[in-house]
Amino acid sequence: MKPVTVVVSLPVADAERSLRFYRDGLQLAEPEVDEGVVALELPNLSLFLIERSEYAKYIELAGVGPVTSAPGACIISCAIGSTEEVDDILTRAEAAGGSIPGPAEDNDGSYMGYFSDPDGHVWELVVNARTEAAAG
Repeated sequence: MKPVTVVVSLPVADAERSLRFYRDGLQLAEPEVDEGVVALELPNLSLFLIERSEYAKYIELAGVGPVTSAPGACIISCAIGSTEEVDDILTRAEAAGGSIPGPAEDNDGSYMGYFSDPDGHVWELVVNARTEAAAG
């Protein structure tokens, strides 16, 4: 399998709240919005924030069963170019209504920080020698 792009779809309680968090709080690129779906294009990833009622339709098509909300069931990891950028993102995420379990810290050669969006989806931010070299 060689996907052309990767899409992560997250169920959200309130598309407008999620839009404000990701667009205004985290300053991600201007999304496309279409009937309960917010599509954000990131490098090598499309992030779809889908209102739970609409998300349920896709779950049914997949034959998985009813939608159950399980915050943290998915961790979205992002390689970041500097420790300063990680700290800045964490500050903006918290100011926009996200949750920060604690400050970013060094962990086995990487600088790592975590935040959750208003629906409890977990993001991991990582900086190490490889991500710093790629950013430079």
